[in-house]
Amino acid sequence: MVDSDSSEEAALWRWVADYAARYRSSLGERPVASQVDSETVASKLRELESLPNEGTSALACVEELVALAEPGITAMSGPRFAGWVVGGTLPAALAADWLTATWDQNAGVGEGAPAATAFENAALAWVVALLRLPKAVKGTLVTGAMSANFSCLAAARGHLLEAVGWDVQQRGLFGAPALRVIVGHERHETIDKAVRLLGLGKQALTCVEVDGQGRLRASVLARELERCAEPVVVCAQAGNVNSGAFDGLEEVAESVSRHRERRGPGSVWMHVDGAFGLWARAAESRAPELAALCRGAERADSWATDAHKVLNVPYDCGIALCREARSLRRAMETGGAYLESGQPRTTFNSGLLSPELSRRARGFALWAALRQLGQSGVSELVARYAENARSFAHALTGSVGLRVLNDVCFNQVVVLAEPQAGVDPAAWTTRVVQALQTEGTCYATPSSWHGRPVIRFSFCNASTTREDARRMAEALRRVIEGEAAR
Repeated sequence: MVDSDSSEEAALWRWVADYAARYRSSLGERPVASQVDSETVASKLRELESLPNEGTSALACVEELVALAEPGITAMSGPRFAGWVVGGTLPAALAADWLTATWDQNAGVGEGAPAATAFENAALAWVVALLRLPKAVKGTLVTGAMSANFSCLAAARGHLLEAVGWDVQQRGLFGAPALRVIVGHERHETIDKAVRLLGLGKQALTCVEVDGQGRLRASVLARELERCAEPVVVCAQAGNVNSGAFDGLEEVAESVSRHRERRGPGSVWMHVDGAFGLWARAAESRAPELAALCRGAERADSWATDAHKVLNVPYDCGIALCREARSLRRAMETGGAYLESGQPRTTFNSGLLSPELSRRARGFALWAALRQLGQSGVSELVARYAENARSFAHALTGSVGLRVLNDVCFNQVVVLAEPQAGVDPAAWTTRVVQALQTEGTCYATPSSWHGRPVIRFSFCNASTTREDARRMAEALRRVIEGEAAR
């Protein structure tokens, strides 16, 4: 059944709003890990065997959905989820996201969705200003940092090949001049995926040595560029996925500038993968030492970041920014007479810079998050992530069987759980992580850093407090003591 009267719909919206309020209010104390695994949820879903012939009311459907799904829901939006850099959801952004679904606008068609287009442009202008990037920078909202990296590197590919006389948009890559992509050994895997999707292949990657915190060694990069004759993309990183460390972006930019002087203006493109770290630039008024970590980023040609991680905008809200909008537009633009709305084009259509044609109107939620916070609120929020990470690391000082391995410069903490004699380190780390998740106070995930199994804690939720950080440290100590006593 599909038809419903207004009273039935009103009851549905009230039920959903009431449930959402109850769920949100429970996040501070509910166990962070889900109660069951995906197979348990799947087995319940299989009890239906096949799609029933007859439908049901919308309210009954949603009640059934919640009953089936909730045991498998992880409290990722809660204050003590630290498993990945995913952030939570600000109230204004979440409400705007509900309205986004209600309005159901396709943000890819420009004047066909004038409010969506205007809000995306306005939100992106605020982002460019907060990140202290050149005013002429244009961008688009995509699904996440992966898509943002892909979009920016597509722009770089077209720009560099055009400079040597090859139009990749028209001619493709067969027979094209070789293109190199220089990265640090500890870049995020989304760079590799983007390079594969762009048809360059992983063999196009040249991996540069990094230091003990995962920062690309600028001196090694400089030597590599001196030997480079072909068009080259240099991918720098603002926020190492494990340690949170930042490449020396000023030094990287200097090396790129010298290469341009040697080889010409179209010889090199500098991209910054700043999925979460780029927002350190917005902390200038509250924590200038954090903003200094990202000094030099303004000299890049493109930037990738994610509003969900730091700004706590609901999924999905990646941001691709480019110094030259033409390069991004040539790589991504699509067209067709049927796509015209019949209205004159009055503003820039950021949808033309996106890989998608059908696009969620992400600008409403991003605008709402920024408007709720304001400049000072963004700066305070970014600084608080670093404070919480430092508080957590400090609370672990002197803990038996635990050691913080990284310099806690931003929001990431890498913890080594030292195994008992004769116990495999990887097995011990997995055991500790599973026990921590089962204990319920917080959620962290295993990782590998410098060849060692570690536990990684990521602080990027707007609702996390220093008290939460202390509770997380206490929970980790309890788990270590309990596992050691087994």
